[in-house]
Amino acid sequence: MAAENLQRIRQLLDSGTEAAWSIAAIAVVLNPSSPNDVVRAAREVVTAAGIDAAEDLDRRGIAAEAAAALLQTAALVGGGVASWADQPDEALIAQGRSSAQGAAMLKTFGVPMLPGLGDALERPGARMLDVGTGVAALAVAWAELFPALTVVGLDVLPRVLALAEQTVAASTVADRVVLREQDIGTLDDEGVYALAWLPAPFVPEPALRAGVVRVARALAAGGWAMVAHSKYAGDPFDDALSRFKTVAYGGTALNDDQARSLLRNAGLSDVMTMPTPQGAPGITVGRKDL
Repeated sequence: MAAENLQRIRQLLDSGTEAAWSIAAIAVVLNPSSPNDVVRAAREVVTAAGIDAAEDLDRRGIAAEAAAALLQTAALVGGGVASWADQPDEALIAQGRSSAQGAAMLKTFGVPMLPGLGDALERPGARMLDVGTGVAALAVAWAELFPALTVVGLDVLPRVLALAEQTVAASTVADRVVLREQDIGTLDDEGVYALAWLPAPFVPEPALRAGVVRVARALAAGGWAMVAHSKYAGDPFDDALSRFKTVAYGGTALNDDQARSLLRNAGLSDVMTMPTPQGAPGITVGRKDL
């Protein structure tokens, strides 16, 4: 029995080591500041995996996505990281850039599925709420995609908001991204937002459950709330890994049913879990009545 257990550990370590170095190769190839000799060696790995790195890709976004997991796990196992707030700046920035890729996908595939949302986001004076805005990369991405939209980003971490200020200042939409140091549970806006984004894996459960009712109140009539959450499909290993990541982020683990109940209990209607591609988070939505 001990030998079988050791064999399972060895298999997991071997596959994890291969995955980690493969991810690192992708990050190195797509990062323009990587040393040339390292890039050449990394490109061999990427090419052998059947990937054409010369294609027109979102190089910065994919490199950030690749780097985020490595930086976050390295900080976790290296000790001294007890919460998301303890992650190094590089990990926070990489996670933000990775998350920002989702805005374009949602504009193309998600927004058209939600009645009235596209028109609402394009109206002059439209507003969106970004809960747990982090370094504000996602907020900037939404503002870039919708030229009439102002995005209000909330976070409770001053150090993260300082990074967010840098992100916003370096963007072309600084006049349409507003940052607030505020807990979602103290939100007192009413009837303002066409869209609210709540990433459950990054919002502690007490704050999420207390705040979702306030978010629903803050939506304009016909406005939509989107809750991003993990997917739990019944595979013991995948589900356990998703919960582990969520706990490490200090957030809330929700499955589809729990996310739908959360929005229904907040008084929203037309609640559904949207189809999302493999590797993307689950997204459950609800609408405030007209």
